Amino acid sequence: MNTAGCVPSPHHGVVVVVIAEAELESVLCDDILAAGAKGYTVSEVRGRGNRGLRDDRLLLSNNVRFEVLCDESTARSVLDAVLGRYGRHYGIVAYALPTWTPP
Repeated sequence: MNTAGCVPSPHHGVVVVVIAEAELESVLCDDILAAGAKGYTVSEVRGRGNRGLRDDRLLLSNNVRFEVLCDESTARSVLDAVLGRYGRHYGIVAYALPTWTPP
């Protein structure tokens, strides 16, 4: 990506990405909001990783991807809540990346 000429934003934020089994969607919605997020975007996704193929053609094999735009403190709360509650017992990936938010 060419960022030449881009003006740095003074409004820094974090995007938290959570990819999980689709059966967790409703509880993750609640947990993400309870952790302090003001909202999120959720999409159905599929892919392949070291745990095998996740294909939407197979019944009950769907995954969902949440994206949460927030501040660093909220990002930590969301990651702690999601990974702490579901990380050991479900197929879940969660990470945070720095981003900028409009004023």
